[in-house]
Amino acid sequence: MTVLIIDDNVEVRLSIAYFLEDQGFDVIEAESPDIAKQLLSVKAISLILLDMNFTRDTTSGEEGLGFLSWLHTRPKSPAVICLTGWGSVSLAVQALQLGASDFIEKPWQNDELLASIQQQKILSQRQETHLADCKTRLSSTIKNQRRYAWQSPIMRSLESKLARIAKTDAAILLCGESGVGKSYVVEGLHTQSLRAGGPLVSVNVGALSASLFESELFGHVKGAFTDAKAARDGRFTIADGGTLFLDEIATLSLPLQAKLLRVLESGEYEVLGSSETLRSDVRVICATNADLNTLVEQGTFRNDLLYRINTFVFELPPLRQRKEDIVPFAQYLLAHHAIRYHMTTKPLSSEVVAALQSYPWPGNIRELSHVMERALLMSDGGQIELRDCQLRLARPIAGHKTQSGTLSPQEQTLADIEKAAISRVLFEENGVVDSSAKRLGISKSSLYRRLDKYGLKNES
Repeated sequence: MTVLIIDDNVEVRLSIAYFLEDQGFDVIEAESPDIAKQLLSVKAISLILLDMNFTRDTTSGEEGLGFLSWLHTRPKSPAVICLTGWGSVSLAVQALQLGASDFIEKPWQNDELLASIQQQKILSQRQETHLADCKTRLSSTIKNQRRYAWQSPIMRSLESKLARIAKTDAAILLCGESGVGKSYVVEGLHTQSLRAGGPLVSVNVGALSASLFESELFGHVKGAFTDAKAARDGRFTIADGGTLFLDEIATLSLPLQAKLLRVLESGEYEVLGSSETLRSDVRVICATNADLNTLVEQGTFRNDLLYRINTFVFELPPLRQRKEDIVPFAQYLLAHHAIRYHMTTKPLSSEVVAALQSYPWPGNIRELSHVMERALLMSDGGQIELRDCQLRLARPIAGHKTQSGTLSPQEQTLADIEKAAISRVLFEENGVVDSSAKRLGISKSSLYRRLDKYGLKNES
């Protein structure tokens, strides 16, 4: 706990500082409110001990009240205990009205001062706990907003099948194009499972390099490798008692597949840098947009691992094949993004509805989410208009500056050019990462890192 002492008397500051430091507090001193304001702009302060009278005025307390008025306008201001040798009931009332937590007259008693500080510390901890609870409830509210009821017959049929096995620990493999909404399906499975009270942990294994794979999935101890400055729990440990979702499973190399197979078969693993064997109590759900049977025939995916993860296989249809969901899901996404940005959701114009239904959605739900997010943020009217959506992947990337603001090659940065090239290839390959990476001449893991970097990949 860091305490800021504001007093023009150096002897007073030193006396309080020595006492509080002996009690284990960090102490900072300021000889005037102006200096204190500068310190508050660069340092996190837990509590302020404020003298009410300074060199310009030694009796009225106006300088102290002025500082309290200023502090009252700042967000998340620390608690203040006022100290003065010229106290009065009127001054104490004014200070408390401006947000002061306590008012102590000089000369003070150390026990009284310490008791007041400890009381403010307890109140601060309770407030932090309350705020944490509020954040948890808000996070739960936002998460529940993602529970969308599919409208299309094909998705309703799929959900009915999934519901039958949701309460088991049977291995499930979800297949389908990139961005079709596998993560939404996984959330539904987890919510309906007997593990719903446990965590749901998602990992895009395609974005993990070989050197980080074991550390990310199994964790590491301090000093296990050069940058391991502290111990870290792996995803299997974090997901204990819950569900672990491994997305883009086809991107794993054969050596990493063998390490994953061991924990799936035996439930045992070791934290990197430790010889202690731990047991995993998680349900694993995998997903891919690749044909694993073909990869097995090509020798790039282990047959035994495929058998371990494909007890039940479900193919998620692309968004263009479930047109009944396009507009309702777009409206749902608008509401979801409105909650994220503390905004009010808006209806879709008839022109937008027609455009959404006719658009091929090569990026599937991921693309729809990006379009709705941008539309909400850019819209300045009472409803979402077509100009707000900018279905840019429906048109070729322009090489010159257009009315929509596309940059010419001379104005583009290297990052702009790379992002445009990735967007174009993804569109032409219908969002399939495997073939897109081959055309771009990079590995799938490299492409995933670039998708994350440019905000082109949010949903599974």
